[in-house]
Amino acid sequence: MSIEFQKLLSGCESEQLHLSAAIQPFGALLCLDSATLRITHASANIETFLGKSAEDLLGQPMDVLHGLKRSDLHKLPTEAGHSLQLSRIVKVASGVIDAVVIRSTDALLIELEYSDQEGAEAIPLQQLQRPLLTSPFADDEVLRHHNSLLAAFRTVTGYDRVMLYQFHEDWSGEVIAEATSPALGSYLGLHFPASDIPEIARNLYMLNPTRLIPDITAVAVPILGSSANPPDLTWSNLRSVSPIHLQYLENMGIGASFSVPIRIANKLWGLVACHHLKPRMLSHDRRQTCVSLTNTYALGLSSHFASRRLQLLDSFERRIDRIMGELTQHDDPLNGIEENADLLMDVLNAQGFAMAMDDEVVIAGEGPDMEGMSLIDAWFLNEYQEGVASTNHLESLFPGQLAILAVVSGMIAIKARSSRSGWVRFYWFRSEEPHEVVWAGNPNKPVVENAGAITLSPRRSFERWVEIKSGYSRPWSDTEKMTAAKFRNTLLRWL
Repeated sequence: MSIEFQKLLSGCESEQLHLSAAIQPFGALLCLDSATLRITHASANIETFLGKSAEDLLGQPMDVLHGLKRSDLHKLPTEAGHSLQLSRIVKVASGVIDAVVIRSTDALLIELEYSDQEGAEAIPLQQLQRPLLTSPFADDEVLRHHNSLLAAFRTVTGYDRVMLYQFHEDWSGEVIAEATSPALGSYLGLHFPASDIPEIARNLYMLNPTRLIPDITAVAVPILGSSANPPDLTWSNLRSVSPIHLQYLENMGIGASFSVPIRIANKLWGLVACHHLKPRMLSHDRRQTCVSLTNTYALGLSSHFASRRLQLLDSFERRIDRIMGELTQHDDPLNGIEENADLLMDVLNAQGFAMAMDDEVVIAGEGPDMEGMSLIDAWFLNEYQEGVASTNHLESLFPGQLAILAVVSGMIAIKARSSRSGWVRFYWFRSEEPHEVVWAGNPNKPVVENAGAITLSPRRSFERWVEIKSGYSRPWSDTEKMTAAKFRNTLLRWL
């Protein structure tokens, strides 16, 4: 990747989405100073909702807002990001209005949306939630858990396509389940590069329960203010959309999108991503129903992961204890490596293993030769500060070192210090496994030149695009990395 291309990607990553000074037109926005409760900002479309222009409202106390009481604000927690929903606060000629009050960094955001029409069909939340209440156990139950969530989303949203999008370790993503009309084609199994959902957008997903774009062609509404500083829209439901993302959605051929983040162990695990061919609005209640469904789903999935992890770790612990028992029968542990090489490799599903103490090294299975081990061991001892290292792409650490790369492509290493023997190092190696990655279009963003300025453009095609990846081993799972860390803790006790 060229330096110029990296700069363009960096610029895309650093786009200040929360300071856009504009909102989507499906609602209106007011901003209050949190100390004085006077209106500091108002969206240009506020008159449509309240019958008063932004100019008339700026600088006024919140008491001019009929239906919103100061006492309501006492229910709002003081930490930024908390919100309070107030239903049907006022009725105007154009309809009944709901409000959401959001605590921002130094202000209160008041978002106004039209309420669901009276007599709107009730959402059967409990009925939709019921299949998600049982935690999955076997792999086929996990897939059923995925599909139950997607089916519920289609019922609530009415969107044409609903996808379960899982992030990988490098923040690229993959569609692992899908509910859609056959006429739309399928994204199931396709991968998307990390730059499709840049870091700043992922951070906003960690802070916000939903993201709705009901009409990608809608013109953003400017926010007018008594100061030049735009309000912080980090927690806003109405926040305007990046032009790059709107172009991306247009290139996909869709008219509306809705997404709900899936958080597991306080980390962004994935998204429920919904697409509709035409513009489609979702009420606040329907969005909140989707959040409830996703939270129930995430609890079940988290329970499944925890259960599987405990089972695997229990199995690994017994194997580690057995290995250590075998090694301790030798005065010099290095002498026990060859006899127990298969056990050592099997514990992390590796094809090669090495152990080093002082300047002595023993290598078993498909590992580097002594020259290659010398390079790896010197790096791990002298340059890498942590006690556990892992990679499935050794070339990123040792570019051009054929003595290593011709034999192995992946490694997990642990080290622990002994007062008797100095640093003791264990290495597990995996061979290269060339594999196909099926992308939704060429993952490299195209570069275009407009009026002499070079910019990034969202790719125009999302057709199946196959990349053959070489120089990589099979990735190390989170459980295998945890096992290596546990092995190190056992090694510390043993030393």
